[in-house]
Amino acid sequence: MSRPPGRPMRFSRPAFRRVLSRVVVVIGIVLALIGVVSGRYGWLFAGIIVTGLGAAYGPWRLRR
Repeated sequence: MSRPPGRPMRFSRPAFRRVLSRVVVVIGIVLALIGVVSGRYGWLFAGIIVTGLGAAYGPWRLRR
C-alpha cells in the first residue's frame, strides 16, 4: 500500500520527529539518573548515549 502523493512519510514530518526526540531524551535522562543514584556506570553511559541519540532525532536535523 502506498502513501498519498501530497503527504510526507511519518518520520519526515517535523512534529513526529519532535515528539520522538523528546521521548528518547526523557528515557535517556531516566537511565542516567538511575545510573547516578545506584552507582552503576553502565546505566549512566547508556543514558548519555540515548540522550545524544534523542538530540540527533530533532526536527532541525532533517536533511533532504
